[in-house]
Amino acid sequence: MHKKVIFIMSAGHSGSSLLSLILGSHPDCFSAGELVGLPIGYRNKTPIDCVNMTSDFWENTFGQEGLHQLANVLGNTRLNKYVPLKIEKTIREIFKTDGVFNPYSFMFSKLNNKSLIIDSSKSYPWIGKRITAKEFTSGRVGAYLIYLVRDGRAVVNSYLRKYPHWGMARAATEWVEKTKLRNDFFEKFNPEKKIEIAYEQLASNPHQTVENICNFAGIEFVPSMIEYWKYDHHDVSGNYGTYSLIRRYKGQEIENEAEQKIHGDYYKNMDLTIKLDLRWQRELSPEKLEIFESIAGEVNKPFEWN
Repeated sequence: MHKKVIFIMSAGHSGSSLLSLILGSHPDCFSAGELVGLPIGYRNKTPIDCVNMTSDFWENTFGQEGLHQLANVLGNTRLNKYVPLKIEKTIREIFKTDGVFNPYSFMFSKLNNKSLIIDSSKSYPWIGKRITAKEFTSGRVGAYLIYLVRDGRAVVNSYLRKYPHWGMARAATEWVEKTKLRNDFFEKFNPEKKIEIAYEQLASNPHQTVENICNFAGIEFVPSMIEYWKYDHHDVSGNYGTYSLIRRYKGQEIENEAEQKIHGDYYKNMDLTIKLDLRWQRELSPEKLEIFESIAGEVNKPFEWN
């Protein structure tokens, strides 16, 4: 099967980790999580496998040298401390040893029997940068895009839960500005290789929604994918709450005071089935909703979920 990378683009707190894990539960797929987090995790020597925390999957699969190259290429930093990255890239292109600058191809070479990598980094500048690599421009690897959208009221409520000092005006303004940029990026992407999915559709009707995504990706829908917590995952970074559900299933729960402060007992009280998160409906006051509507109401209309 032709190698493909599915990029998930979304605002934060829109279910990208959930979707990546579900798709990564397909036998042909590997969920990398937010691959954008690999360089800083490697540099800071923090656990790269953020689902299992103590796992050395990335080190064992890609090797220390391979992981070093992956982190530096994805982080746009030097492979050799004495040679600027641009010069090394030029030299390697001349001698046809520039494969290192095709990180997804390298990952495919180490991931046995996987034909599709899920990168849920969310950021459109990250996606735009990645797809300029030769592996994509040559057609060796196909770049596909899922635009995962969510009602802006839910997104800004999550922002405010995490950054209460922001205030609704700032949160709504930031959401509007970034949503317009994401919309523009999506509009210009190859129309045959993109799909828009609403988080609310995914959470309220996961079987049909995931089947539609599988058809889009050219893979067979496997119903057991929905029970993502039963599979092994090694995502680089993503939503701690979603990962905590997997750890609970495996009996490996890890307390995180920062997440506890943000979400309270929300994830602790959840069972493993996928549920639609509508906390914004009870947490946003009428005053905050009025401010949101005045700033973001028009932009939010296509994403409203009532």
